[in-house]
Amino acid sequence: MRYALLTTACILLAACMPPAPKSPPSDPLAPYRAALAGLPPEIMARAEAAPVRFAGLLRRIWAVEDPLYLARVDKEKPLPADYEPGDLVSLAEYPFALARRDLRLRKPAAEAARELDAAAKAAGVTLVFSSAYRSYAYQSEVYERHVRELGEAAADRISARPGRSQHQLGTVVDFGSIDNTFAESKAGLWMAANAGRFGFSLSYPRGAEGLTGYDWESWHYRYVGKEAAALEAEFFGLQHWMLVFLERLFSGF
Repeated sequence: MRYALLTTACILLAACMPPAPKSPPSDPLAPYRAALAGLPPEIMARAEAAPVRFAGLLRRIWAVEDPLYLARVDKEKPLPADYEPGDLVSLAEYPFALARRDLRLRKPAAEAARELDAAAKAAGVTLVFSSAYRSYAYQSEVYERHVRELGEAAADRISARPGRSQHQLGTVVDFGSIDNTFAESKAGLWMAANAGRFGFSLSYPRGAEGLTGYDWESWHYRYVGKEAAALEAEFFGLQHWMLVFLERLFSGF
């Protein structure tokens, strides 16, 4: 079915979210300390330096963001083969520079991308949308092609196995050349400086392959929402650590 209910607890975040406290506790971090334990110590240090801000962002995420925007999807946490978002829209309906006319995103991600694109244009920057939603079947085709060309080990560094791509969420855009020349391009530099203001987060930064499982992809941005993007930037530093924390928190690990 096209909009299957996801079966894993980390995906159905809303079903197991702890209730936001009605009044601030004496220790605003009390509900979150267990989920923070074991993460890089600088994350806890940042949270302890601004506990009210940390807790406040989380409460706003619970109130505003669709939990699927915060689902961890990676080599360890796949999506079902039949998962397809029910609110995909064609990017051809938007004033974007498209590498292909068949690109789609979930509606809220597309609307956020409209705001992002308008700001880039106002700054004299052209963002080329090169890839977006990818179905499970399309992921299979891409992964198998990489295996044929590069071998399985090399393919696993640059291509997600079916169901393990963030693209299946319908909230990811690949920009520009889809190679790391993008990082030093005018568009790439603008995205690195501004994407978070519009709710977009770089999924696979340089030097994080050991955590994410993928090589640096300077062009791959995931829409997580403005609140989550702020949480990541101010406290976690990496999308990966934020998603691990939220998965722990919402699943009760």
